Amino acid sequence: MLNVHFTEADLAKVSIAEDADPMWELLMSSYRIRRPEGEPLFGRWRRGSRSAVPESGRLLMSAVPPYGYCPDFLTPAGARTIGEGVSAVLETPEPTLAADVAELTAQGTRVPPWLRRLADGESRELRRLGTALHDYYRQCVAPDWAAMRHAVARDRRRLQTNLDRGGPQLLLSTLHPDITWTPPVLRVRFPIEQELHLNGRGLRLIPAFFAHGMPTTYKDPGLPPALVYSISHARFDKDAEPGPSLAALLGQTRARVLMTTAITRCNTSELAELTGISPATASQHASVLRASGLITSARSGKSQIHEITPLGLAIIRAS
Repeated sequence: MLNVHFTEADLAKVSIAEDADPMWELLMSSYRIRRPEGEPLFGRWRRGSRSAVPESGRLLMSAVPPYGYCPDFLTPAGARTIGEGVSAVLETPEPTLAADVAELTAQGTRVPPWLRRLADGESRELRRLGTALHDYYRQCVAPDWAAMRHAVARDRRRLQTNLDRGGPQLLLSTLHPDITWTPPVLRVRFPIEQELHLNGRGLRLIPAFFAHGMPTTYKDPGLPPALVYSISHARFDKDAEPGPSLAALLGQTRARVLMTTAITRCNTSELAELTGISPATASQHASVLRASGLITSARSGKSQIHEITPLGLAIIRAS
């Protein structure tokens, strides 16, 4: 669990990222290439991108474990373009590089020799990393950047509407299925126990297209506080539509509900919005899918959060 502790001053300083963040999207996409979650949503992109990763991009992958801690310096705060982001990475102070690589080691991650040399201050290795970041972004992220910005902008409008309508309290209460607002603490489903005290610095909310599952943040509490979370996707590619076999088995609407839970964990209202049906109908279909063992539903505050099961994924893949 991640507990984010607010003061009154922090509530007044909650902000929403103005656009998709190129460095966080780059990092999250590197997870999507190597991890199986979100297959109906990212499957086509994943299959195409695996073959498109340039050789220098594989250097980047060796610095980013598919699970667990990722060096904080790879996602510098406030980068508006990939050029700004890479420049910020290249300007990372040597003590910060050494500390982040040491944290990788402490987490039990095998650190490649080139990254150890980078931590020791070899500027050549840092330049190689900069080239890898540029090359990977160009091949795997840039082709879909416009669509990603559009999807993130849609979620930003949702956040801004809630902020305008009910202030930061409503915004934080409706942020994400894995987030619960119990003033003055924002409780986030997280793989480790971590406390983040904002101490008047506020919190920057970063909706991310390629994020999937639990939100994330920096390991270093001294960095500008940020919370990165997955947006609700309507659809990224046509693989998100149920195929004829799945529709014949479950019915078109129920198959679409199952596909949606494979794309993202969501509550009943979000499930209804994403599938274009009423909340009552979404609840009914979710009940049938849950009774069949294809999804699970867990209470989170006043909502029920629906998530696909391994059996549900197996049925989608077999259809």
